[in-house]
Amino acid sequence: MAIEKINYKNFYMSDDRKDLTKNKFLGNKIEILQFSDGYRGNMDSVLVAASVAAESGQKVLELGCGNGVALCCLLYRVSGLEVYGIEFDKRVAELCRRNISLNNFTAKIFNSDIASSISELRSLSFDHIFMNPPYFKKNVVKKAPIPSSNQAKVETVPLSEWFSVARKRCKPKGKITIIQRVERLPEIIECLGSHFGQITVQPISSFKDTSPKTIIVQATKTSSAAFTLLAPKTVHKRDSVSGKVVYEEELNKILRSGYPLLLN
Repeated sequence: MAIEKINYKNFYMSDDRKDLTKNKFLGNKIEILQFSDGYRGNMDSVLVAASVAAESGQKVLELGCGNGVALCCLLYRVSGLEVYGIEFDKRVAELCRRNISLNNFTAKIFNSDIASSISELRSLSFDHIFMNPPYFKKNVVKKAPIPSSNQAKVETVPLSEWFSVARKRCKPKGKITIIQRVERLPEIIECLGSHFGQITVQPISSFKDTSPKTIIVQATKTSSAAFTLLAPKTVHKRDSVSGKVVYEEELNKILRSGYPLLLN
């Protein structure tokens, strides 16, 4: 599948477009243009990228790459990667390409449904595949007032299909990484099946005294290593002096400075 060339001199270059905002991530280290009426990159995008233990020279694929926040975070942290992304929304895929260029990175972005066959990817296998798929099943939540935002939050492709694509494209001993709601862990384990082992689950809690609502799951293809449930990572705490809510030190390094999130 050929990558459509975009004339970036005319596409999304005007700072006064009312449907776009420019946001900074990793403590102002990367800039991202985002549509004001749709899905917007957030902390989950940064965390899942931080969890990908990629090394220079490896191939990485993101399924459902959106406007490129996670890809840019990963490319900032690890140089020398060969990076690909798949995004089904044409205008978002185009914006992702623009954001990659804006931050002086290189990646190939395909405008396609993840379930569709992309000829250029058939001959490729990846060291790392990661994803931040919609959290909610269809008909489980009320529709969001903005269709494009709702589309990003409610799945149109079953989670099993995401894992099917990941399994086909992942190298033996390659890793897949996903961020999801904690209640979908049983479904994730089922989707991994017998093809993946060394499953590691990292719960994420807002505060130390609250139950985790989010998990990061990482698994290795053709591995038989044991399952590991890690202690929750806490995002926020109250400052002992001011009482203000601030990031925990480890999360602050990840979110502000681009540190990796080590799953061990």
